[in-house]
Amino acid sequence: MATVNLRIGPADNGRRMTLEEFREAEEQPGYLYELARGVLEVTEVPGDDHGQIVDNLHEAFSKYRSVHPGLIRRIGHGSDIRLIIPELESDRHPDLAVVFRNITRMHRDRQRPDLVVEIVSHGRQAKQRDYEEKREEYLELGIREYWIVDPEERHVVVLNRIEDQGQVSWSECLFTGAERIQSALLPGFQAAVSDLWFDLNHGEDEE
Repeated sequence: MATVNLRIGPADNGRRMTLEEFREAEEQPGYLYELARGVLEVTEVPGDDHGQIVDNLHEAFSKYRSVHPGLIRRIGHGSDIRLIIPELESDRHPDLAVVFRNITRMHRDRQRPDLVVEIVSHGRQAKQRDYEEKREEYLELGIREYWIVDPEERHVVVLNRIEDQGQVSWSECLFTGAERIQSALLPGFQAAVSDLWFDLNHGEDEE
C-alpha cells in the first residue's frame, strides 16, 4: 500500500514535527516553510521590496565573483539552499547564501555555504527569528559569516565566526549609510549599505 506523505499548510504553523517528517512533508504552495527547534514556521512569501533587496545583493555578489574568479562556486537563494541542523531540529532556507570553492559537506552530503544572508521582514517575530534564533543555529552549523540585512533600521550586521580554545562565538560589525560592507570572506567587497535599497517601491533608494 502506498504511503501518503503528510501535507502541511498555513494552518499547521506552530505544529511540532521531526526533521524527517518535515523533510518528507508535502507543502501547500504559496507559503514559506521552515522548521525551528522542532516547530513548524509557515510565513507569507515576502513582498517586492524584500525581493528587490535580495536581487540587489545578488548582483553585488555576482560582480564580486567576476572580478575575483575562482573564489565563489555559486550563489544560492532560499529555494535552493537548505540548511539542516540536526542538533537543534531546525531546517532553514536563508534568503541568500554563498558557496565557496573549498566547500564543506553537510547533512545528506549537501554543500554548505560559508556565508548566509537574511533580509529581516517586518514584525517582532521576524526580528527575533533573524537576530536571535538563526544567529544561534548558524553558529551551531558552522557557518563562517552571517549577514543580517535590516530594511527598517537601514543597516547591515555582519557576524564573523570566532573559535578560541574550543569555544565558538560571533564577532559583530554594524554598517550603515554609504559605508562599504566589510567581509572577511570577500576581501575588497565594494557594495555599500545604501546600494541595497536601490529601486525599492517606496523610492527611498538612498540614505
